[in-house]
Amino acid sequence: MIMENFRNSVDTEKVLRLLGARQGRRVSSASLRRVDLLTEEIEGMLKPQLSYRIMELSQVNRGGIELIDGTCFKSPKLAKALAAAEAACCFMATVGPAVDAEVQRLMRRRCHADAYVLDAIGSASAENIVEQFYQRMARRQKEKNGGVTLRFSPGYCDWPIQQQRPLFRLFDDIDTPDVVLNQSCLMSPRKSVSGLFGLLPQGVNSMDPAYNPCDTCNKHDCIARRSN
Repeated sequence: MIMENFRNSVDTEKVLRLLGARQGRRVSSASLRRVDLLTEEIEGMLKPQLSYRIMELSQVNRGGIELIDGTCFKSPKLAKALAAAEAACCFMATVGPAVDAEVQRLMRRRCHADAYVLDAIGSASAENIVEQFYQRMARRQKEKNGGVTLRFSPGYCDWPIQQQRPLFRLFDDIDTPDVVLNQSCLMSPRKSVSGLFGLLPQGVNSMDPAYNPCDTCNKHDCIARRSN
């Protein structure tokens, strides 16, 4: 089943971080004007879609996790985050191909600044879809006196991007958005997000998970850095 009931909203703060506004840096007033203008224009390009699958965990060890069907994901940090989970919620989401096409059109016209800003807005829009879904699942778990872990995507922290392949195979037999992997395990359309988060059992209610790998990471300029 493909979910499409998402708000087409843009997190301006995240867009500005993608444009370099972090660690005390500021973006130019011209960039701020472009963000406002292109945020309005992008709404008609967004076609949000998401599919997900809940898989029970059969094993969690120091090196990674194993799902009930035998799928293994290698990441010590992912394993530590899901240590108390009973299942993993795996997802695949996209805003569709229109943003990519418009960025390419702007580049061909040498409108490089507009293309750069639109690309950042597209990335933030895709993340926003996943965040809406994540919060829905968190509320559902809370109603059952359970909780969720932080979410992870291949290519971040210590989870290799090559693990996109087994993640995508989980969706072989269900309806999914039109997203494909290339040989480098990058997704097309580019404004797509995949990953998973843990579902905590009854009695473990944690909207603010105790373990966050960013707390012990020295890469302070990471655009994906998050706090509890």
